[in-house]
Amino acid sequence: MVLYEWTEKIAVGITTIDDQHKKLISLINDLNEAMRERKATEVIGKVLQELTDYTVYHFGNEERAFQKYQYPDTAAHLAAHKVFVDKLNELIENNKKGQLGISISVLDFLMDWISNHILKTDRQYVPFFQGKEIG
Repeated sequence: MVLYEWTEKIAVGITTIDDQHKKLISLINDLNEAMRERKATEVIGKVLQELTDYTVYHFGNEERAFQKYQYPDTAAHLAAHKVFVDKLNELIENNKKGQLGISISVLDFLMDWISNHILKTDRQYVPFFQGKEIG
């Protein structure tokens, strides 16, 4: 069962970015499925590693575009990325400590990221990047 489905409501209209956001949604659904099957402890390490890889790739892509085109709100967006990375590092540490409920924490964090970052913060750069090559 899919927890979060990709829709045009989520799309920012920049193919490269949308494709990367789809990967995040895929990770949410993979984790949710593992939780439903009571296999979350078996996959959480893999999900956290994929999130780390995703962060490096996706944030790097956005940040290169910000620099290349001198996006005026770069500082605020970079601050949001730092919050994500810091929280991800905290979740990784909690997982290493064997914290119970870590899967729920990761899932909540990612769902919140979609609602508050992708659907709000990322949308702010869409007009600026219209017609520009990203990625």
